[in-house]
Amino acid sequence: MQSTDTKNIKSIPDGYTSVTPWIISLSSEKLIEFLKTVFKAEEIPNSKIKNEQGTVIHVVVKIGNAKVMLFDAKKEWNPTPSLLNLYVEDVEEVYQKALQFGATSVTTITTLWFGEKVCRILDPFGNLWWINQRVEEIDFTNPDEITKRASTPKAVEGITYIQKSLNESLLHQKNFFKKTFPD
Repeated sequence: MQSTDTKNIKSIPDGYTSVTPWIISLSSEKLIEFLKTVFKAEEIPNSKIKNEQGTVIHVVVKIGNAKVMLFDAKKEWNPTPSLLNLYVEDVEEVYQKALQFGATSVTTITTLWFGEKVCRILDPFGNLWWINQRVEEIDFTNPDEITKRASTPKAVEGITYIQKSLNESLLHQKNFFKKTFPD
């Protein structure tokens, strides 16, 4: 008989964090191939469960040190796009690889005042990814330095572009789903 003493049970399973993203797509199998190719994801062995129709109802992949759960959507459901933020070691390499494998660029690589290069892509399944590479350590405890860095014309230009491209990317995502799920 198993123990029901919850004091000895970890509240978060090994390898998981407090928040675990869940991506619902029309094809978890195809999405996993994209994630493996572009983000070096690894499918967690024995995590895939399919129902009697062959639909993936649960599978887990690991991207970097994060786990992401996936399952297949039913065609009659509304789209449920994910918006995900990912840190990588080489943003240029990942961005180019994503474009080669069917992603659409919605924000070109931009270096921002807070020490990161960022870009955004819409994957072939309608998920919007923020891809980031840390390029500089910033002391956020120094308000004068932060104000100085954030108020330069280049900093303002970068943030303005990022915000404008976010609006454009969400509109692009909306159009993607209108084409994928016509009324």
